[in-house]
Amino acid sequence: MRGSSSSRPLWCERSRRTVPLQEQLARVCGGVNARWLERRRGRLTASHFAAALGFHGKASAHRLTRKLGAGASADVQQSDPGVDWGQRHEASGLATYLSSYLSAACPSAEAHETGFWPFEVSHPSGARASVGATPDAIVRGAEQVWPGGLVVEVKCPFRGGQPAPHVKVLPRMMPQLQGQLLATGAATLHLVSWSPYGSTVFRVTADLDYQREMGEALALVARQATGDGEELGRLSRAVRERSVVLAKRSERVALIPPSECVSVYDGPCARVHEALAISIVETEMTLHQRARSESDPPSAFGVGPIDA
Repeated sequence: MRGSSSSRPLWCERSRRTVPLQEQLARVCGGVNARWLERRRGRLTASHFAAALGFHGKASAHRLTRKLGAGASADVQQSDPGVDWGQRHEASGLATYLSSYLSAACPSAEAHETGFWPFEVSHPSGARASVGATPDAIVRGAEQVWPGGLVVEVKCPFRGGQPAPHVKVLPRMMPQLQGQLLATGAATLHLVSWSPYGSTVFRVTADLDYQREMGEALALVARQATGDGEELGRLSRAVRERSVVLAKRSERVALIPPSECVSVYDGPCARVHEALAISIVETEMTLHQRARSESDPPSAFGVGPIDA
């Protein structure tokens, strides 16, 4: 999904456990498009808005701004099991959303791949910054159900080897989600939280006041001027406080049981026979069962909320 600005319809077959998608879903097997990475280089992107605004502490924000100031990409990082899991199963979350929610909620809707959306933010002092966002999909043909446009973001929580879906939207997610809404001009975002043991879908609506304050703060972050500290602190605190309110306001619209959670194993670097793909998915799920002390797989919501 990452790295293409074209809109290509996605599809899935609900009757199969393993669902092949287009070869553009390269991140299922860890690949990313070089052009997509280059367009993001040196630019603050939505997945890092929360860190830039102090959601993870001052040290994390300072490291991020130094890296971006040097023209480096914030996406380059050491291998991490949670990140690897999320990249591999992002397409699984999208396929589950398409087959188990969108097709029933709005049969006329089509989800399309979408690329990087650059946009500019500014502060009344004159500070400006070029930032961007990459939703996992954009939905066409659903205006009668979700007027104003709809985009989709997929998350696949790993939780130390015990994957489980989020039971609520977390405040630290809000900068990324509102950033995607701002970039695309959409009014609604569906957050899909996927695991093999169940999935959830949440509805997040655009908040223009939040987006304005967030944009002003990000413009100051990018300028990196020492005199901006007090104003940046004020705006960042306001965004963090407002994020709590918006997270509570977000609505859970679907609980998808494990039997309807699609697992995808496909991509340009892993073109395998379907029977082999199914065996890999089933082996993967078996390993997670063993990791739970050989107990039965938990229900989708049996491990509690994911707050970290």
